[in-house]
Amino acid sequence: MSSNLTRISGLASGMDTESMIKQLVQAKRSRVDGYGQRKTKAEWRQEAYLGLNKNMANFILDARKKLGLTSYTYFGQLKSGSIDKVDWAKKATVQNEEYFTAKATATASGDYDVQVKQLAQNATLTGNATSTVKASDTVGQDQTLSLNVNGEAKTVQLSANDSISTAVKKIREATGLNVSFGKVGQVGGNETSMLFVSSKKTGANETIQSSDQTTLNFFNRLGADTTALSSADGIKGKNSIVNVNGSDVENSSNDVDINGVQLSLKKVSTTAQKVSVTTDVDGIVGKIKEFVEGYNKVVEELQNKLKEKTYRDYKPLTKEQKEAMKETEVKLWEEKSKSGLLADDSTIKSMLSKMRAGMYQKVEGVGSMYELGITTGTYKNGAKLEINEEKLKNAISKDPQKVLDTLFKAPEDINNYKIDSKDSAAEIARKKAGAQAQRADTGIFVRMMGDMSDGMEAIVKQAGAGQDSSLLKDVRGNMLAEVVAGKGIIDQDILGIDKRIDDENRRLNSYESSLWKKFSAMEKAIRDMQGQSGWLSQQFGGK
Repeated sequence: MSSNLTRISGLASGMDTESMIKQLVQAKRSRVDGYGQRKTKAEWRQEAYLGLNKNMANFILDARKKLGLTSYTYFGQLKSGSIDKVDWAKKATVQNEEYFTAKATATASGDYDVQVKQLAQNATLTGNATSTVKASDTVGQDQTLSLNVNGEAKTVQLSANDSISTAVKKIREATGLNVSFGKVGQVGGNETSMLFVSSKKTGANETIQSSDQTTLNFFNRLGADTTALSSADGIKGKNSIVNVNGSDVENSSNDVDINGVQLSLKKVSTTAQKVSVTTDVDGIVGKIKEFVEGYNKVVEELQNKLKEKTYRDYKPLTKEQKEAMKETEVKLWEEKSKSGLLADDSTIKSMLSKMRAGMYQKVEGVGSMYELGITTGTYKNGAKLEINEEKLKNAISKDPQKVLDTLFKAPEDINNYKIDSKDSAAEIARKKAGAQAQRADTGIFVRMMGDMSDGMEAIVKQAGAGQDSSLLKDVRGNMLAEVVAGKGIIDQDILGIDKRIDDENRRLNSYESSLWKKFSAMEKAIRDMQGQSGWLSQQFGGK
């Protein structure tokens, strides 16, 4: 505390005025300390909330990545058919992987005889130049090159002083082609450089053409034979051709999809290779177990927070209290002080309750999680899951698609049915019905991640976004839509407490100034009395 009032210490009275005033002010500081402790508790609670949200966001994003379910809407809804594209549910075995490799998506089935008859190629122009031309040489004169790339005219302005390497860069930037020219070795003591020009993509629709003589001369100088380049059709790429069970299939790429079997072509073959597709029971079980383990870890943390013991006698320490304690004592004290911050928290309880209810609800037209041997165990386990691995494997062997849809199905209708305050009663009823139908048509694990996202959004309203706003938006694009500047209810509470602390500090400052004023007046009066007494003593002593 400070004051502009001139302070007179106890020189006249002999009293320790400063200590007395400090003690009197300290006695009044209890309200400020109380507000400070409330603020600290609020900050700790906010920190605990934000930690939970970060862990849940990381779990959801990690699960999506590991499962290959990455196609989501802005509102965090998995797009329909996503589970059909994953590559861990089925296994494709190739007779000889010298010619191609294969992966199977969840919808693949059957056996195939596959022969690679032609690989897809880029439209390509190459050339070899001897020591007469180097990348450091200049173009020699101002000139304009003209190329036609996939039917689109491209022009490149070259300056006389441009080096060949600069010219190559300009061509690359202006045309979008892959272009390079550089030293590759020596022939008979002469440096040899190679020109390489190609389209970005493979396929028969890729073309490079030019009938401009300046352009042809430029590439001739770099060792290229421009006969094909100057032809009417130009240089063309090639499609891949594979024969599948007796029928030729053309594709612009060397990555070919045959009814959910993804082939990566490597080499032309003279004979067909057998491709067999089977259900990867262990692969599916592994993914489900990995998901459940991650989920249970998050849920255990949530449930522990709800059950955490509260030590009401261990309030946050003031600065003075910390200074009077050892570091280890402060640490132990704060461990108890921080315990139970989210005990019996309604936001977390509501989320877990919704998640648990969603597990009991069947998936429309498919089945329930319990048919697969996945259960919530006893009530004490809360929303944690247990797996009967034998039952799960049997279910997968019997009907793998049913297992996948039960857990990971995304509904055809993925509208956002969020209710707005301006909605009419009829619109609210329509949205509620739509949301219920959409939920019933959603796989258990997808539904569960959605419920967790809802809980995260509720926590954001309480605690704000913190430092992980981008992480939260990756889970759901509109996660922060209902909070202003990333601030939640707790932030508003803290602002209110700060105002009260400021008000109390002003009162204390005024109170301290008042005390100094009174003590200073007393000291002045005593000093005056002492002065008068001394004068009288001198008068009597002088007679």
